[in-house]
Amino acid sequence: MSTSESPVLDGSRLPVASPVAPHPVVARAARVRAWLVQRLRPPLRDALPALMLYYSIQAVGFAVLAVMANRSGIGLAGLLTQHDASWYLHIAGNGYDQDVVLDAEGNPAEVSLAFFPLYPAFVAAVSALGFGPVPAGLLVTLLAGGAAAWGLFVLGRDLVERRAGILFAGLWAMAPGAVVLHLVYSEALFVALAVWTLVALRRRWWLTAAVLTVAAGLTRITAVALIAAVCIAAVVALLRRNGGWRAAAALLLAPLGLLAHLGYVALRAGRADAWFWLQGQAWHVRFDAGAFTVRRLREALFQGGSAGWVLLVALVVLASLVLLLWSYTTRLPLTAHVYTTLVVLMALGSSEFWQSRPRFLLPAVTLVFPVAVLLARLPKRALLVLLPSGALVAGWFGAFLLTVVPINP
Repeated sequence: MSTSESPVLDGSRLPVASPVAPHPVVARAARVRAWLVQRLRPPLRDALPALMLYYSIQAVGFAVLAVMANRSGIGLAGLLTQHDASWYLHIAGNGYDQDVVLDAEGNPAEVSLAFFPLYPAFVAAVSALGFGPVPAGLLVTLLAGGAAAWGLFVLGRDLVERRAGILFAGLWAMAPGAVVLHLVYSEALFVALAVWTLVALRRRWWLTAAVLTVAAGLTRITAVALIAAVCIAAVVALLRRNGGWRAAAALLLAPLGLLAHLGYVALRAGRADAWFWLQGQAWHVRFDAGAFTVRRLREALFQGGSAGWVLLVALVVLASLVLLLWSYTTRLPLTAHVYTTLVVLMALGSSEFWQSRPRFLLPAVTLVFPVAVLLARLPKRALLVLLPSGALVAGWFGAFLLTVVPINP
């Protein structure tokens, strides 16, 4: 056989490799990823200045907290696992493994059932990827805070203009209670869900609003305010005959997340009002229509002798009431007014935890909306002074409560 006839050297006889078709699941995942990139890249590029401002302010606050934690001798690592963070980390690692235990007088001890499940569930999911519990919690908080800032930007841009939206996100990041936006706390996740619910309601995305509200109901009791906003919007739409079945579905679905957790706690404790019973008996937190708030305001402002932090919190409370009234004069939609008003009433109408009033007010995001509209008219050189100064003051206030007082913010 000649060389030219050899099956090895004769190229015409070599097998031709055919392209291997990707697995259907892999191909479908690639298409979904491409679709997401195509859909998210333009809005993300538009929101980038707001996200950069938000994370810059958070970086300043976290740096201030780290410095003050080290100087106080507490240390940042120990600080990150204190107070509510310890409960969330326990649930993330162990679930609701604690039963309700009564003392000799029939009162329950503090138990993890009082904390809502969605935030620790996310922390557990991130931990399963190989992160430690605390880094996982911080990552969930930071991502959720960015999602909230993005939603605030969209809301402010749609209602006024782009610059106001950017400042809206930045001002919320330097609210007095914003220290928990870089701790293992659930406020960032709840606010992200709440803000995007308000965006969805404004755009009449009824089912999206319902799903987000269900998730919010699994995050914090403050979801009561969000549920009320969704239900009022749905009822108004149905009465005007422009909501259709989607508005009716939102009306029915919105409370389910909150009812699910309250029902679970009721089953575990053996009484229908179990969650509120635990709050009242174990943590001594009840709705008292503002009696505790009025008493502490009177003590701080008129009787003297109060600690410095008590007076600072009193000023925050008074400022929130002024901002609430101011917000009524702006072009915010009815749903935003309903939501914010109820958040403020819940924050100021409960007993105990005076130091936590700024944190309880943090979900009332539209309180800073009038200030954002006002600052949007200022020149850039003024903002270059005001924003860094505000970030430092906000960072100091939260770190002061945690490290100097020191108490649960």
